[in-house]
Amino acid sequence: MSFESRIVAFADRFLSTRSFDLIVAPALADLEFENELGRRSVASSRCAVLRAVAGGLREDVSRDSASLLKLTLLPFCYYMVPLAMGIEYFKTWPEIVAAFVIVLALSMVPVLVCFWPARHTPRVD
Repeated sequence: MSFESRIVAFADRFLSTRSFDLIVAPALADLEFENELGRRSVASSRCAVLRAVAGGLREDVSRDSASLLKLTLLPFCYYMVPLAMGIEYFKTWPEIVAAFVIVLALSMVPVLVCFWPARHTPRVD
């Protein structure tokens, strides 16, 4: 499996189509162009492609993080009411903070299960 096909497979699984088309595909085209001309080393061209993939991943995460946070806070607030009602059973602040962190982590489970993006057909290049 070549470097380019691995990048396309990774982008197909983890990046949106928009990020792939606007960020990663031009970097792969530049990689192929630079390899044909021999202007840059293969390692520096591959590094540029990896930076493009990281930028696309950052773009996707930053675009969707606000909605993920909102959806996570809904079950978190729901489960915090019974915990707040029984706060007298905790003896120290670290116990309370640990309970809050556990509830927050468990609140992400239904959000990730219900709103995980659907699988799409692989790109053909």
